[in-house]
Amino acid sequence: MMRSILVAIVLCTTPTIAAQTGAPQTPPRDTRVAAPIPAPTGTGVIGGSVVSADGSRPLRNANVVIIGAVTGVIRVTSTDADGRFAADNLPADRYLVGASKLPFLGAVAGAKRPARPGMPIALANGEKKLDVEIRLPTGAAISGTITDEGGQPGTNTTVSVQQWRQQGAQRALVSPPAVTPAQTDDNGRFRLFGLPPGDYVVTASRFSGPPGRSLSDAEVDAAIRGGPVAPVASAAPTERYAPIFYPGTPRASEATTITLEAGEDRQNVDMRLQLVRIAHIVGTVNTSDGQPATMTRVMLINAQGLAIMSLAMSDNRFGLNATPGSYTVLAQTGAGQASQFASAKIEVEGEDVLGVQLTLRPPLEFSGQLAFDGASPAPAIGNRRIPLRGLTPIGLAGDPVVSPTNPTGVFQVTRVFPGKYVIGGPLFFGATADSVTWSLDSVVLDGRDVTDLAVDVSADQPPKNVVVTYSDRWQQVSGKLRQPSGAAATDYTIVIFPADNAYWLPQSRRILTSRPGTDGSYRFGGPGPVSLPAGSYLLAAVTDIGRDEQYDPAFLAALKSGAIRGTARPGCRRRRRCRLPRAPAP
Repeated sequence: MMRSILVAIVLCTTPTIAAQTGAPQTPPRDTRVAAPIPAPTGTGVIGGSVVSADGSRPLRNANVVIIGAVTGVIRVTSTDADGRFAADNLPADRYLVGASKLPFLGAVAGAKRPARPGMPIALANGEKKLDVEIRLPTGAAISGTITDEGGQPGTNTTVSVQQWRQQGAQRALVSPPAVTPAQTDDNGRFRLFGLPPGDYVVTASRFSGPPGRSLSDAEVDAAIRGGPVAPVASAAPTERYAPIFYPGTPRASEATTITLEAGEDRQNVDMRLQLVRIAHIVGTVNTSDGQPATMTRVMLINAQGLAIMSLAMSDNRFGLNATPGSYTVLAQTGAGQASQFASAKIEVEGEDVLGVQLTLRPPLEFSGQLAFDGASPAPAIGNRRIPLRGLTPIGLAGDPVVSPTNPTGVFQVTRVFPGKYVIGGPLFFGATADSVTWSLDSVVLDGRDVTDLAVDVSADQPPKNVVVTYSDRWQQVSGKLRQPSGAAATDYTIVIFPADNAYWLPQSRRILTSRPGTDGSYRFGGPGPVSLPAGSYLLAAVTDIGRDEQYDPAFLAALKSGAIRGTARPGCRRRRRCRLPRAPAP
């Protein structure tokens, strides 16, 4: 369970000092073969035990891995008959200690939940820490029965679990790692096991093969003698089994999420397969002047941005097959600067979709201006390439092309297809102080500030001009996290994120996490590319967090109500001191 808390923060804006360096000198080449560097050693010891989740049973022959964060030292050992382990000759470092043993789930010392980051163990040279305990939970399981449309056992059906994850600008269903799909038995039963705690969507899929027929005895004899056999009529099937999401819907958006706790055995997750009519999507592709387009590729994209069907056309007519759902029909022809595209969104409800007309048009393009604004001398403005990141999962052939800036800072962006983009990011300056001095300050598109925001580029209203400004000013948020007693709080992850959810985008530089130091101190931002943009932020501390979970809008929304607010303004210095709230009385 996540818990947000109050923290002490310092919000400050400090100008950087640009180092003046001369032209780099090329050192003489050293052709000597370097001697191998011995692994660092010391006199520290880390030991402890590996036990079951409730601590009642020691686990023998469990694999234990000890990794040093700074030295890179890696020690691998195993537990004895009493579930104990030890590793000696360790140098001073901060270590992560993890353990695994089938059929349990792996865990890291200090982790609040399975598959979560653990707590580093600080070890001084000569120090012995022999009380490290790692508890391995039992994996959860889901079981049930699959039946076909007639109520008979759904044999040879694949049942899998997926989880909602942020993919680009959308949430999509992805398969969790190290979880193998299950096959139903002769009674249509299945069981998925070894699942970490979490939220899952269960899917049942059954392959519908091509139509066939039984051979007569005469045809079998002829085949044995090497004679010809009449082929099966090439009639496309009109129905097939659609993937079914629990509790029994072909649409992922209508699926029921199953939440599992560690070791939980969820039963009676039953589903009935559905035979659905295959709809035909028929249409044409024409050029902008109304002429039939040739040598065109047409793709059918589902709601998750995945191409489920693709075909190459010699003339301008196309035909696609699909089960019920939301789709995009995408056409593209040519390559490079000569490429053209067309797209249309359609809904398939089981009936044929006829008369889809796609008209090709050239990709979009726009121009921009690079600018520098700061107290330091501005670097050369020419030959810089402005970053451009796409967020739309539907991928056409090739990304937009951003030309290097000319001597006056002007650049061109070509081959832009409709979709969502983020303009701007760290600039490359080579091995100079400029690389750690300048950071993105603002992006203004047609008079509108779109810094770190998703820009929706459409064919109807293409961008005209963008001004991208970099500055040597930088913001930093720092503070100390303390317990109600005043002691440093270190067993948390601090999340900083924008108060405006329009900035809640994947890989945003405005969404950061940090683990406090041994004194409870933390820091976000700094000079150059790591600068935290000015704006209004929320700060929260959580007991655990999954990889990239900080970019999930649902996760941030859950933190928002209990977070504290702070504003990072250019030239502003502000300090707030808060402590963790005391636990309520029993």
